[in-house]
Amino acid sequence: MAVFLKPKTLLNLSSPFLSLKLLSSTTSLTETSSSSSKLFHSLHALLLNHHQSNPSSSPVPPPLDLSIPSLSASFSNLTSTPPRSSLAVELIHKVSSLRHGHPFPQTLCFFNWYISFNHSPASLSEIYTAMIDFSAKLQYFPLAHQLLDRMLALEIPIESNTITTLIRRYIRANKPSEAIELFNQLSHYKLKPDPSFLANLLSSLSKKRLAQEAQQIFDSFKSTILPDVVLYSTLINAWCRAGQLDKAEKLFAEMGQTGLNPNVYTYTCVIDAMCRSGQLPRAQELLCQMISSGCQPNTATFNAIVRAHLKAGRAELVLQVHNQMKQLGLEPDIITYNFLIESHCGKNQKNLEAALKVLNQMVAKNCNPNCHSFNPIFGLLVSTKNIKAAHNLYDKMRELKVQPNTVTFNYLINLFNKEKKMDMVLRIKKEMEKEGVEPNVNTYGALISVYCERGNWRRAVDAIMEMIQVKGLKPTDSVYRMVVDQLRKNGQIKKCKDLREIMVQKGFVVDKSGNDSMV
Repeated sequence: MAVFLKPKTLLNLSSPFLSLKLLSSTTSLTETSSSSSKLFHSLHALLLNHHQSNPSSSPVPPPLDLSIPSLSASFSNLTSTPPRSSLAVELIHKVSSLRHGHPFPQTLCFFNWYISFNHSPASLSEIYTAMIDFSAKLQYFPLAHQLLDRMLALEIPIESNTITTLIRRYIRANKPSEAIELFNQLSHYKLKPDPSFLANLLSSLSKKRLAQEAQQIFDSFKSTILPDVVLYSTLINAWCRAGQLDKAEKLFAEMGQTGLNPNVYTYTCVIDAMCRSGQLPRAQELLCQMISSGCQPNTATFNAIVRAHLKAGRAELVLQVHNQMKQLGLEPDIITYNFLIESHCGKNQKNLEAALKVLNQMVAKNCNPNCHSFNPIFGLLVSTKNIKAAHNLYDKMRELKVQPNTVTFNYLINLFNKEKKMDMVLRIKKEMEKEGVEPNVNTYGALISVYCERGNWRRAVDAIMEMIQVKGLKPTDSVYRMVVDQLRKNGQIKKCKDLREIMVQKGFVVDKSGNDSMV
């Protein structure tokens, strides 16, 4: 569904590119005082630095009562009293949000240090939930249940959010049976199922396209929880996402037979599924039926149709649907605008002027652009080697305070590589770190390529080591061989062997004889 964001200022690309500004990362802390912010960043740095010095990627979870004396002492040196609950919870959320290189043992140590202070049971519910979520994210489910059982034993309130969090993690880990079992044990945790709880479970199953399991749960609770339009719509969406449109339509008809009228979400789910399955005429037909029934379509409904035309490369029809929206008095949202920009930047269009015009309209209409508004334009500018315009675009992106993502930075690295500006490549890398934007395989591949092209084997080795050991990412075959070739060319045979051994330990290389064969 559509995501609505707050407005910002008008874009103007006429100014020259001045310089890249390194911005400090922002953290959504509830504590606004400088001392709390300083404590947060110090604790965050302690966890990350200790992890980098003691990396661990064991599939076996550490014990629940884990203590790292030196680290606990460092926490105590920072503060003699426990930080506020909101700060502690935010810290766990921040480190758990990393895509790679999670400092889990260090975070568990912090958690145990924090709860060792005298807290009321009610004040610990949120931090326990955060730790359960982090454990389950890494699929340490036995540890998550130990935490849950401890909450029960210590009479720490178990909120519905705690169970919902764990259920969602089970489903994301493709363990729907365990999720359903936990849902059926709600009474054990002094909770009871209600329509909202059931809708959350069905929604989680829907996101993983587990429609059959969602249907079974729906049927089993039908006699005790009267299905409403939300439950029906959620289940219809599950079948739509699973690609079984016939079952979604059957349920759609059943819903009407019970006297429930489909709402805009119900119609939009089915219209979107029809568009994705290539049944655009049927989607248009259902849209007409929707309007005839008195249910007004919204922007998300039309976005589904726009997406179908965009994926099929029908740029002219994208604009046509946009005009239909305007005739119905519907304002485009950020998703609509991003689709329009993407259509102008596509292979068959490459219309920079039109893309920038949409971006300007977007800002003028008080619709806040995001990195996905800019990235297609960056891609177009880099592919056409329009370096100056790319500079200006990035400058204005920063002026509008739009947060770049990994893709944005990857474009910039490639951009400055084309200009042979090593200093700017390194600056981009530092800015990524400052902003908390995690590099991916493509980022490291681009950086290593830059270093190797310039014969800088030291930086290439540092980058691939960080990639493997800190981030746990597997280099592509070409990137790995690029570094190996550089090392051999510079007579660094020992470092070449060390790198291969690390690759073997990580399971990235299977041939220990020296042939450097990738898995």
